[in-house]
Amino acid sequence: MTYDSDVFPAFWSRDSGLKSPLMLNSPAAIANFQNMRELLGVDGGMLIANPVPAESEIAREEMEIYIGRALDNAERDEISGKEVTPYLLDNLFHMTEGRSLETNIALVENNARLAGEIAVALTAK
Repeated sequence: MTYDSDVFPAFWSRDSGLKSPLMLNSPAAIANFQNMRELLGVDGGMLIANPVPAESEIAREEMEIYIGRALDNAERDEISGKEVTPYLLDNLFHMTEGRSLETNIALVENNARLAGEIAVALTAK
């Protein structure tokens, strides 16, 4: 599900180009959804996609160019396996002049904020 968006976000962008299968607009709604899952006996986790704050995002179209270049660089440099992710992130950091890291930090902070709000809503049952 996504929090407060009808499109599924990407890491650096608020819009991945994919429609969200479910949108809930408040931490209380997410807590209610989880409570209902428990009442119905639904096991397993729940993925809540929380968009990066608008002021911190890098547009999808811009990031797609950087990601394509980074993937091309990885192929050229014969990077594979567990080395791929750090290689790509380093490439993106340099191509965006550090903006990709700033955006990731903003996303982590936004996720922590939402998680805290959901936790408070879950205790209010």
